[in-house]
Amino acid sequence: MWFWYAMVSALSSAVSVTINKKALYKINAALVSWALFVIPIPFLLYPSFKNGMPKLNLLFWLAALGSAVLFGYAKTLALRSLKTSLMSEIVPLTFFSVIFQYIFGMILFNQMLKTIPMIGLGLIIVGGYLLKVEEAKENFWRPFQLLFTNKDAFLYLLANLIMVLSTVCDKAALNNMYPVNQPLYLLVGNVMIAVMIWIYMMKKDKNWLADLGKHLPILTAGGIAYTGVSLAYLFGITTGALALVSGVKKFEVIFILFLGWLLFKDKPKRSVWLGSFIMLIGVIMTKLV
Repeated sequence: MWFWYAMVSALSSAVSVTINKKALYKINAALVSWALFVIPIPFLLYPSFKNGMPKLNLLFWLAALGSAVLFGYAKTLALRSLKTSLMSEIVPLTFFSVIFQYIFGMILFNQMLKTIPMIGLGLIIVGGYLLKVEEAKENFWRPFQLLFTNKDAFLYLLANLIMVLSTVCDKAALNNMYPVNQPLYLLVGNVMIAVMIWIYMMKKDKNWLADLGKHLPILTAGGIAYTGVSLAYLFGITTGALALVSGVKKFEVIFILFLGWLLFKDKPKRSVWLGSFIMLIGVIMTKLV
């Protein structure tokens, strides 16, 4: 089932990214990030407690707190970068985060992959990189060059690496719930992250409450979409390898292309489809695990 959870997460992520991009035209990145975690809280209460309270040990709370701190910071940093034209130029490098997922999964959770899924992950990385390079209409090596010439580019990639560490904490936390309760874990994480971002906004953004009321519909839509992303991903990594789930989730870029064509008539170039095809082959190969 991990594969289908990863695909649902990828589709939900495409919807979430599309909504967030629109929201960020008028709304502060911190408020958009905060709304992603706060708005789902009422909807998570019933599924979190309908079967009772699971056993939670100290490692669970440490891992949950670690994930909240890392992910809250990384998500806000990444959303802030969406406001700049630089994002399209540096995004291709984010596909290499799957390599770090595999390394951490192998070392910490003994998640060794067979040959065919490994090749599939490689194709997802290569295909995704080619797709985003072509989409941004840039030189093949420019994303790597930006790491050494632009501070914002380096920080964006750093945010994605921090997210990798947060998923490691997610996996550790889920391993220390008896029985596993993904909605409850998401609820705990959302509350922790929301509190931290709220403290930040109280100091840095005096107009956040007025902006919240003004843009509540789109923020609500973003929060609901992101709940789908998070829940599906958590269900996926519960039974699947971190690298495989994260790799298949990268298929979100194909769904984003499709939504762009469907909603905004933004027809991709033919060369973009080469990367899409390579990614598709890679995703299919990961299913053969």
